[in-house]
Parts: sequence; structure tokens; C-alpha cells
Amino acid sequence: MTTEELRRRLLEEIYARAFAGMGAMLLDEERIRKAGEEELWEIAGQYGIRERTGWPGKY
Repeated sequence: MTTEELRRRLLEEIYARAFAGMGAMLLDEERIRKAGEEELWEIAGQYGIRERTGWPGKY
């Protein structure tokens, strides 16, 4: 998964959760948009996304 694919997946996740009534999820939107690769993977871990295959030592 590329950095931009991960960013898109995280944004889709927060929009879905916000639509489901968890509006506070939108607070992470700006953080996700500005995050670099490593921070995106940290955020992904918080959301339970751990598909970092092919990258040694991570998820």
C-alpha cells in the first residue's frame, strides 16, 4: 500500500465513522492530510489498519 493509498483509506475511514455518528473523527482529518509516511502508519495502527506488507520491521 502506498502512502497516498493509505491516506485515502484513512480519510475514507474517518468519513464513514463520522457519517455513522462519530463526528469527533473529523478532528483527525487535517492531521491525516498533513502527515508523512511514518505518522500515517502510526495513525493507521490506531485505527486497526495493519496491512503494511513488504516493509520490514513494521506491522
